Amino acid sequence: MTGHDASTPAAPAAPAAPAAPCSKSARWAARLAPFAILIAMLGLMQWGYRDDSPTEDEWAHTTRGLAWWQTSDMRLNYAHPPLANAIAAIPVALMKGNAHISSFRHWKDANIGLVAFDYIKQDYARAREQLFRARLMIMLMAVALAGYVWFWSRWFWGERAALAALVLVAFNPTIIAQGRYMTTDLPAALATMLAVGEFARYASGRAGRWSLVTMTLAIGAAAVTKYSGLLLVPIFCLVGVLLAATGRGRFEGKPAARRFGELGLHMLLAGVVLLLIINAAYKFDHTGMSVRDILAAPEPQYQVSKGYKQHLMEKHSLVRFLPAGMRVPLPYTYLFGMASVTALNAGGFTSYFLGEAIRIGHWAYFPVMLLIKNPPATVLLLLAGAALALRRVRSISVEVIVTGATALLLLASFMRANLNMGIRHAMPIMPLLAVLAARSFDRLSALTSSRRPVQLALAGLVASTALSALLAAPHFLGYFNLFVGGAAGGYKISIYGEDWGQDRAALAKYAKEHDIQPLYYNTQSETRRIEWEYFGVPYKRFGCDTVPPPGSWVALHALTYKTAQKKCYAALRGREPDVEINHHIYLYRIPPAPANP
Repeated sequence: MTGHDASTPAAPAAPAAPAAPCSKSARWAARLAPFAILIAMLGLMQWGYRDDSPTEDEWAHTTRGLAWWQTSDMRLNYAHPPLANAIAAIPVALMKGNAHISSFRHWKDANIGLVAFDYIKQDYARAREQLFRARLMIMLMAVALAGYVWFWSRWFWGERAALAALVLVAFNPTIIAQGRYMTTDLPAALATMLAVGEFARYASGRAGRWSLVTMTLAIGAAAVTKYSGLLLVPIFCLVGVLLAATGRGRFEGKPAARRFGELGLHMLLAGVVLLLIINAAYKFDHTGMSVRDILAAPEPQYQVSKGYKQHLMEKHSLVRFLPAGMRVPLPYTYLFGMASVTALNAGGFTSYFLGEAIRIGHWAYFPVMLLIKNPPATVLLLLAGAALALRRVRSISVEVIVTGATALLLLASFMRANLNMGIRHAMPIMPLLAVLAARSFDRLSALTSSRRPVQLALAGLVASTALSALLAAPHFLGYFNLFVGGAAGGYKISIYGEDWGQDRAALAKYAKEHDIQPLYYNTQSETRRIEWEYFGVPYKRFGCDTVPPPGSWVALHALTYKTAQKKCYAALRGREPDVEINHHIYLYRIPPAPANP
């Protein structure tokens, strides 16, 4: 992860000797390899993606995206900013005959969950097809992420590091998994990588005058994709001050006054553009309101806000500390969204970690998840890179400082969160770790250039990432690396982000093929109930206190069982399931009653 200072251009290479025919073929192979890897990544993401049932979150994301194209009223975009949803919903918006989202009765309350439910139940088969089309757009964003990682690594470090970074991203099972669903998690990883990458190019001083523009646009994209994107603003300011104080990168050789003056001016310009981007993404809807009007405005009513009885902003928004007459140059929905995320985090969320159901977040959750959900190659190369960096701290290049500091500070922020809802919330860190691992591979390769066996071992380690993807396919969400024994050990640590409801279709197929009747099933939610009834498999509802009769079958999601087994489902305690559907749905056979003598 160390190397020469990025502000010092590498010396030009000596003229190469005329290439032999085999070397010409090798050059063509090297040129085509990135395209082949990207195509392979897209193929892996499409492998069985239509067999995965819609997850709970996807309906809300799709409905929000469609609403963005249909109306200038941004009232639904509080849980998530609109950019990723709007882009992913393009093929949905282009379909003719879509009902107008504002025509549903819960529109006035801005209850996105109920609006989405109203939309899908009017024609579920059509809505389901629209969702699959939106998933394809997320896949394209995942390919764009891998492509940018290759470009960025090549720009700083050359072909060898770029190809390694591309493999580590394109074949990472967790990145592939999140690239198959219509959510903001993969787009957030893309936007964060763009922002970090362009900030690093700006900070290096080698990218020219346009680097300030591309950096600012990328930060804006991150801020209107997910609220966690706003964390990049103080992180970049902190790193920028550090580089200006030490005279690194673009500030090298400049007087202190000029360094900090230039940084301050660029921060100001970036801040103004960021405000414009946020307002533009929200179509300037309800922006520039006074603090008094913001606090008095009717609040969207949904699961989190209902308990506050129109006073959520007064308890969780930072605007409450501002003068009442002050006008805030941000859309009301964006401000409410930040406050609602704070409120949701304050209340915690039921999850599962280290064999226990938890409500309040565990500080070790995201470090452990990043350790066990990344392929072995990424983890080992990161450890090696950290060792190299500790030996040569002063020679760490600007781009490594930017990438490493951002990853660590984002992780520190996530470790304080109470929302331990799977690795997906740490997705912005995943590509940053991949490029740092690729830099480690590049440095190790350079240090061992005369040792052919070591070179082959390093190349094989990176290539093993593709094997991790193939072994996980097509159930990528359930991937755990070999350090925890794969799925056998991983599911003792986490189940929330792995059982996302995607295996409902597989359960329906098994129930039909094996005539599983009578079936008692906990569908978890109303949107998931519609999905189950879409398959036409008869069932009876199975609740916490339901006593299934002898001879019946019970289907229960692993997440439901593991988070409620201490107070529910007494008839199943201590039993191993008779059948497991992709590790995520448990099927139990209730023994028949003994025959009457």
